[in-house]
Amino acid sequence: MLIVLTILGCMILLSIYSKWERNQLTMEYYRILSKKIKSPYRFVFLSDLHEKEFGCGNKRLLEEIDRCHPDFVLIGGDLPVSRSGEPTDERDRVEKGIALLEELTRKYRVYYSFGNHEEKLFSKKECCGRKTLFEKALSKTVQLDGRAVWAEEEAEKRGGICLIGLPLDLSYYQALLFKKKKALDEKTRAVWNSAISALENRKGYCEKETFTIALCHSPFYKEEALACPVDLVLSGHFHGGAVGIPFFALMTPQFRFFVRNARGLHRKGKQYYFISRGLGTHTVNIRIHDFPELSCFDLCPEE
Repeated sequence: MLIVLTILGCMILLSIYSKWERNQLTMEYYRILSKKIKSPYRFVFLSDLHEKEFGCGNKRLLEEIDRCHPDFVLIGGDLPVSRSGEPTDERDRVEKGIALLEELTRKYRVYYSFGNHEEKLFSKKECCGRKTLFEKALSKTVQLDGRAVWAEEEAEKRGGICLIGLPLDLSYYQALLFKKKKALDEKTRAVWNSAISALENRKGYCEKETFTIALCHSPFYKEEALACPVDLVLSGHFHGGAVGIPFFALMTPQFRFFVRNARGLHRKGKQYYFISRGLGTHTVNIRIHDFPELSCFDLCPEE
């Protein structure tokens, strides 16, 4: 009986702590040096909000972004929460994400790449108007999936940054408890190749001189993304692994356990890949030693 009560007490304490931690917004700063960077850039990357709110109207989140004074904002997907089933209904929540997009697009140039929840939402038939409302909010952003763009107007004239979106459809987000991940199929490779061609055909682009950032929501496909002509791959999706174990993610949303290098900035040769801990949760609402993250990147010329 004592053992049962002790376990129950520990579970209650962990639940209380996890609820507290899920509301602690942390700003993480990262610095990347590259000979391709001609002048300094700063951008903010956010991912996996899942309708989370930090303060009324996400006031705290917006204040942290303003404090960074970014040149632009990148969103790596999963602002909404979309559940399985047809059509869209009250379980599909988009309102807080829409409000955040409206505030951000008034101040900043915002680039958006889909996660699995956007893919799920837009694969459904409309019923309650949520998809239409979210689509309207997205129209104020620059959507990256399958595209390549300069990060700012006239950027090609001063050696700017290129952005590319490498999308994955819902078939790449199936549970992986006893399965291997799905290999990129011909359709997805065609979309990625189209984006790469668009990148290479941008006026002023040169692979040896242009710093290129790719957004690919799932870190399970970082190797495939790094095989593209990019310098930095930004991902999310893992939510930091739910429980912060050194060097590992305890659990990913696709039920793959003990994944190595599941958060933070990593280097592979001359390339970098980054996995955000994300801002929100859904379904499994647990964060322990896994604080919500807003990421601020400084890209600086290498001496």
